[in-house]
Amino acid sequence: MENSSLVSRRMLRVAQGVAAQIPDILARRSLQPAIDGFYLTQYRGLMLLIASLNTSKLDRLERYTSQDLVHQISTEVRHPVYLSNHVGLRYVVLLSNPPRLPQVVNLPVDTPSDRAALGLRVDGQHVTLPWQNLGHILVAGMTGSGKSVFLRSLVYQALRNEAQLLLSDLDRSTFPMLANHPALLSQMATNPADTVDLIQVAISECDRRAELFEAAGDYPDNIQDYNKVAARKGLDPLTRILVVLDEFSALAMSAPEIKPLIATLGFRARKFGLNIVFAAQEFTKEITGPVREQTSLSVCFRVRSGDMARRVNCDGAQNIAERRKGLAITSRWGPLQTYWLDKSLLVHGQNLSQSSMTDQDRLAAATAVQNDGHISIPLLKAQGMSEWTARILLERWEQRGWITREGMNRKVSPRLQTLVAGLPLMSPALEAVE
Repeated sequence: MENSSLVSRRMLRVAQGVAAQIPDILARRSLQPAIDGFYLTQYRGLMLLIASLNTSKLDRLERYTSQDLVHQISTEVRHPVYLSNHVGLRYVVLLSNPPRLPQVVNLPVDTPSDRAALGLRVDGQHVTLPWQNLGHILVAGMTGSGKSVFLRSLVYQALRNEAQLLLSDLDRSTFPMLANHPALLSQMATNPADTVDLIQVAISECDRRAELFEAAGDYPDNIQDYNKVAARKGLDPLTRILVVLDEFSALAMSAPEIKPLIATLGFRARKFGLNIVFAAQEFTKEITGPVREQTSLSVCFRVRSGDMARRVNCDGAQNIAERRKGLAITSRWGPLQTYWLDKSLLVHGQNLSQSSMTDQDRLAAATAVQNDGHISIPLLKAQGMSEWTARILLERWEQRGWITREGMNRKVSPRLQTLVAGLPLMSPALEAVE
């Protein structure tokens, strides 16, 4: 066992015991225990045992990467086990107790608009993915677990990326503030029949985009390729579309025709720039299979049963304490404290108009007009704002998507540029803004 010279004797004994069990587990499942070696290492304070498999000796790799096998190994060795296939094939066993995640992590204001920010891992790393790599997501969680906040966070970030929305909200409790939002591609669905129509809209949009792809030439493979061709040929770019189907289990039970429609949509959507989120308090056996085939990531907040958590590759979500809102088990990164977002940010972004701006907003907008769209703390201080007030305002603007950032340089976003284009310049009277 390599890299063990600085490990305590107790931890070394634990690692040796786990290393002895893994080949036996594989053999009992009629799998080849072709392990090149075990490596004991520390990463960000975590003690990890890594079992490296010799893939040249393995037949049918999918048998070695199944979540059922990973779960069995984890259960028998009594330590969390994760699968790593970035470099070869490895089973990573977490031997030490993971650090406690904070109970609240605010959505970062500096996440690039073309990436989706999901949460904080146990190793302190923030999880962000380009939208094109996010794929479709399964989200499960009981009432009060943090599911709705997570969905709103995704929608908020999609709006910041100038995306369009297709939303189904049966209870009218997750997205009521977005009922008349201009980014909606179709009216928000609040019953199963309307949701069927909404999914048909998404399929029709895929049809429309398929025709555009063909007409553009150069055979684009995805929306990124198409937009590059469009920019070169002077065509209109395509925007990303976020489809959120909340209470999906209830939808599928009330309108069975949804399942074949989803099968049609899911396999086409990613190519044409549509991300689908399937959300529910619980996914039944009948629904889990079809949805899991479509999704590349499961995010499970507190759920009722271990069976359901295991079905969606989130074993342990049933053990999340009721008080730990926003904590989720994911199929890709294990535990994740998802980001918190004040839903008032969606309310404020609903009707962007000069009348919705505060005096501080108006002064900052006028300053941006004077400086060719650029905005900064020094520029606002020159207009009479305190540094603290300027900093808070710019953080609020970034959360609302009113600012784009390149390094340390900030400019007002295209959304705000239209609004402030005709804004009269204001007098920098300190008493008017503080």
